[in-house]
Amino acid sequence: MSDFEAEAQAERAHYDQLSLTEMHALIHERRFGRTGAFWESLRARATLASSGWVLLELLERRSVSREARMSAASVLLALAECHDWSAEVLADDADPEFELRVRALRWLVNERLRGAA
Repeated sequence: MSDFEAEAQAERAHYDQLSLTEMHALIHERRFGRTGAFWESLRARATLASSGWVLLELLERRSVSREARMSAASVLLALAECHDWSAEVLADDADPEFELRVRALRWLVNERLRGAA
């Protein structure tokens, strides 16, 4: 096992022990770890109702790195069962359609959550 794999495994074990509330706090603090294990743990345990708005808020923040927005978009798209865009396209805030796409995703998330209620 490589050093990176060992680090990823340790990070995943750490994140899997946290509650979703604690994971959301880390999102607000922009502390996602180094290996991607944060997003894997969140994807495995979150629901659209529990984490959709937090992920959407992160995606909308242009001050957040493109990599973090892309990871958040990937989880959000999976939770929303949305295949209309790729995570890469949603994270591309240089694209003139960025705000339009995010607005459309916000509408879709809202509709899916209203339908689940």
